[in-house]
Amino acid sequence: MRNLKIIIAVLFFAAGLKAQLPVGRDTITVQEGGKVLKNAWAGGLNSCMFSQIELNFDGKLDLVVFDKVNNFGYGIFRCFINKGGTGQIDYVYDAWYSAKFPAVEQWALFYDYNNDSKMDLFTYVPGGIKVFKNTSTAGNISFQLAKPMLWSNYSPTTTATYVNIYSSSVSVPAFSDLDNDGDLDILTFSSSGFQIEHHKNMRIEKGYPADSLVYDMVDWTWGDIIESGCGVTLNQYKENPNGGNNDPNKVMHSGSALMAFDRDGDGDKDLLMGDISCNAVNYCENGGTVANSHITDTTKLYPNYPAKANTTIIKMNNFPGSYNLDIDNDGKKDLVVSPNTINSENFQSCWLYKNVSATAVSDFQFTKNNFLQDEMIDLGEGAYPVLFDVDADGLLDMVVGNTGYYISNTNVTKLAYYKNTGTLTQPSYSLITRDLAGLSVGVTSSTLTSLVPTFGDIDGDGDKDMIVADFYGKIHWSENTAGSGNPCNFSIFKNNFFGITTSQGAPYPQLIDVDRDGRLDLIIGLRNGKLAYYQNNGTTTAPSFTLITNSFGNVNVKGAVNLYGTEGNCAPFMFDVAGSYKLLCGSISGRIFYYDNIDGNLSGSFNRIDTNVNYINDGPRSALQYVDINGDLKRDLIVGNYAGGLSYYSSKNWFIGIKEFENANDETILAYPNPANTYLEIKDLNNFTERTEVILMDVLGKIVLTQSSNSNATSLNCEDLDRGVYLLRVNSYLNKQQRTSYKKIILQ
Repeated sequence: MRNLKIIIAVLFFAAGLKAQLPVGRDTITVQEGGKVLKNAWAGGLNSCMFSQIELNFDGKLDLVVFDKVNNFGYGIFRCFINKGGTGQIDYVYDAWYSAKFPAVEQWALFYDYNNDSKMDLFTYVPGGIKVFKNTSTAGNISFQLAKPMLWSNYSPTTTATYVNIYSSSVSVPAFSDLDNDGDLDILTFSSSGFQIEHHKNMRIEKGYPADSLVYDMVDWTWGDIIESGCGVTLNQYKENPNGGNNDPNKVMHSGSALMAFDRDGDGDKDLLMGDISCNAVNYCENGGTVANSHITDTTKLYPNYPAKANTTIIKMNNFPGSYNLDIDNDGKKDLVVSPNTINSENFQSCWLYKNVSATAVSDFQFTKNNFLQDEMIDLGEGAYPVLFDVDADGLLDMVVGNTGYYISNTNVTKLAYYKNTGTLTQPSYSLITRDLAGLSVGVTSSTLTSLVPTFGDIDGDGDKDMIVADFYGKIHWSENTAGSGNPCNFSIFKNNFFGITTSQGAPYPQLIDVDRDGRLDLIIGLRNGKLAYYQNNGTTTAPSFTLITNSFGNVNVKGAVNLYGTEGNCAPFMFDVAGSYKLLCGSISGRIFYYDNIDGNLSGSFNRIDTNVNYINDGPRSALQYVDINGDLKRDLIVGNYAGGLSYYSSKNWFIGIKEFENANDETILAYPNPANTYLEIKDLNNFTERTEVILMDVLGKIVLTQSSNSNATSLNCEDLDRGVYLLRVNSYLNKQQRTSYKKIILQ
């Protein structure tokens, strides 16, 4: 195995991937409150939308969570494989699938519009809705753009007038078979009013093929209701489709999250509606018929409807959205609620209500407010990690800053401390406190906001002090008075001691001896995507920092203007490789930037090696540490993001790629010759003979070849592939059962 790793390392770099880091996704045991977190490194969750889709083709619907994370830029898909049996909730995070979805903004939901039993993707496009068709085959998740914009005939009884079906960036339409005819209809708010439009799918009526999306706008005021502030007004007249939508006194509709479902089992669809700047959902009871909707009752106390004892009503600080899906595999759809915006619940933002009804009438019982989040590291908004030996035991602990936990209608910033309770070669982390040094209670005239730490002995007393940056650009010194070799004691807080207020808010500092003069300097990542350099012109015992430049090395990690505006959020990590500095920077987009040519060039422009290192993107506002965690003298990578979670990439796992495979050298799979040149022969020695599918992936998880066979053997033509290291995935099928195995393959 050791020789194989050496061969793989040589071939990896020979393949021209020198800009990539030699790390692959991995895991370390993490405990909180004595409980081992099953999905510790899943990356956190904030503002989520929940859908079900089959990912691993085992016959069970898995869970895909689209997290807006913040209110601009692309969202993040987090995928959880369903391992539960009937009545069980058991989901395991699998990042490999997350990279298979297209980049989308604002909202994303999955529904099967063409009745092929594969969930398609409906998502936002400016002014409306676009659709990606699910073109997946077993072992390969893929989507193809089907409709760049959905259109509807707004004059179905007269001369046809086609207009885009409107959806704002902050609205979530309802997708449901409202008339029970087997196709997918849409409810969405009109662009210039407070009434809900019903767009009927006319595929069945007009005899179009199954993959058609053809809509008529058949109801201008579905349910005879309008939105009224944070409430609902009943018995509203339907507006004239030839002019009822041009009232100059109406304000553009700001945003609602709609969910249509049949609560009472009577065949027509009821409605849950959350609104922006409102903290409750409105439940709307449909007392009409399938053909003629009419809302007869409404309440903000759902699911306390009809009234019942000991019910936790849906109430979040801002804009709750609701999602109806079977979480526990019992055949009954449950309810998950999450805010559709920031400035609301974050580390406890996924509320699960189980459907405990024995009939067709839904009965949602509150189960937990941190569904999935209780199995992962989740620090609210933002996760800014630093690896540092807090207790002086020789092991690297983990201190993580954040923007804040949403508590009592405000974000409270804290520093979490995870103690390394493992060994030098087998690290393991346990949460000791979410408020290291007690900074959340306020050590100045006001509570500190959005804290990012860095550590170093700046006063020459043998212990490492903590420098912490806050949201407003101020740099504070929390002095360690423990003395050399003792557990840290950050007992003295020196508010803005150095008189530094950065030119941009939300800075990200790192203490490092940039000019190699024996004194720790400060580099500070700025909100505009650039890097500031503050040189230490004091002494080894009395630091004094002087701003040299706000454009250090001409580093710039600013995101695309159309997605991120002026934001960049540079998060630097400078490190030494054989006497030369290199620089990694997290960014607002979540991508990691890589620079070198730093030493001897402090007043020049650094060389930008890569703008998307290892194709890692676990969420916006990435922040990272690249240090040796597992004692193999090779650096590992921890990446935080704005969803409040962390991801771990190990040097021990880098040759596998973006996913850790437990059976990556399955001896029951024969693949030869290996190393291969032109052809690769594959045989399953277990004689799963109904069908065999083989998938060849590069080290970054990209599928480069696939082949299927109706026997236990097949072959791949590798002649046109680049020489290097690949991962072979073999899916074997027998009697509707699937067996998956992996092999590392070398092409030379």
